[in-house]
Amino acid sequence: MKQSVDAVVVGGGTAGLNAALQLARTGRSVALLERRAEGTSGARWVNGVLDWQFERAGLEPSAGAERLADNSTAWMVSPSGRYRFAIRRSPVVEADMRELVQRLTNLAIDAGVDIRWGTDQPVLDFRFGRPGSVDAQCGHSAVHFDADLFVDASGRAGVLRRQSGELAELCPPASPASTCVAQQLVLEVADRDGALEFCDANGVQPGEAVVQIGLEGGYSTLNIRVEPDLHAVSVLTGSIPSLGYASGPAMVRAARETHRWMGPTIFGGSGHIPLRRVYDRFTAPGLALVGDAACQVMPAHGSGIGFGMIAAKVLAEAVANADDPGSPDTLWSYQANFLREFGATLAGYDAIRRMSVTLGSKGAEELFSSGVFSEPLVRNGLDQKLGSLPPTKAGAAALALAKRPHLAKVVAPALAYMGAARGVYSTYPRRNDPRSFERWLKLGEPWRISQS
Repeated sequence: MKQSVDAVVVGGGTAGLNAALQLARTGRSVALLERRAEGTSGARWVNGVLDWQFERAGLEPSAGAERLADNSTAWMVSPSGRYRFAIRRSPVVEADMRELVQRLTNLAIDAGVDIRWGTDQPVLDFRFGRPGSVDAQCGHSAVHFDADLFVDASGRAGVLRRQSGELAELCPPASPASTCVAQQLVLEVADRDGALEFCDANGVQPGEAVVQIGLEGGYSTLNIRVEPDLHAVSVLTGSIPSLGYASGPAMVRAARETHRWMGPTIFGGSGHIPLRRVYDRFTAPGLALVGDAACQVMPAHGSGIGFGMIAAKVLAEAVANADDPGSPDTLWSYQANFLREFGATLAGYDAIRRMSVTLGSKGAEELFSSGVFSEPLVRNGLDQKLGSLPPTKAGAAALALAKRPHLAKVVAPALAYMGAARGVYSTYPRRNDPRSFERWLKLGEPWRISQS
């Protein structure tokens, strides 16, 4: 059966659901196609999102059962465990993604979005270089939608992105060396005394996180937080296994072997996260990318939930008053507005991610011991904003690096890139003009890090 809507969104995770919701709130008719069954889409674990990100995404911050922890303390620990410092009242909100996905689903349905669960194999039909319809399979039935705008929120797979000759060239998939394999599980505490012994051994209280950095290469983490009531423990891991290290799931298995007080799994999941810099272009006539499909991910620690939902809101703002929501000029506005507001943050922290990979575990240990890796520096990253160190901290870091030229050789270029990113992305062309875009690419070329 053929149907016509203003927009079709492919992907029912947090980015796709918010895209459908925010587009519907502008008065557009929207259909959402998701290959998984209702209640199983999107991330199924606990993820860190910021209150300011919810608000920028047009949503109320997490509350109730969705908001599992906030303003808690996180202890950052070096690979050897010898050095550490505390992040008091962390800005990160630990949100239950299952609850968030359900909230977004309910809001989207209330806004009139036509959600088709269990719909797979979407195929775009291009007319004069622009998609005009999509055909998909829902169980044993065929689904067909005509639309002016198609939104790829299918994650790193980019199922619509791959079908666009223009975007397939402009937006190559993240390479294995730029892909984090992460896992987050909430487990039962099988032995309360064992959990308390773990807390005592690490000098923390129940409810505080122990975040060990650099166990499996410079870009890796093992985050363990025993819940205050001692009934459950959260374990979060992530690494880049293509570089020869254990994957996130393997790190979880090792932690459970070491800490036998950890019991059966309550819920959680794992995933592959694209870490490369956000694409310079993520729109084409009639087609826009949001979330992981556009690599709108915080590279420093692999969180893409917040920025993916924000991109959905920015897209809806751009098309709100447009006669044609899929016109090249309208979608360019979405792209330009997002990159001018957030491009520097995502590109700057991609430089930090690459720095950590280059430093490795040994370099991460030295960053701790030198004091360069410090509470003010980490807090900026947790808040997912570009920030600057207080003058006294910046001076101390500069002095520490001056004494360690081998470390400065890696760290200084990354910090310079972060500083340059502000200027580069503030000049991203507001209008769809190929010459202006080419000039912008040349402007950023000295600072652009090759993506593979």
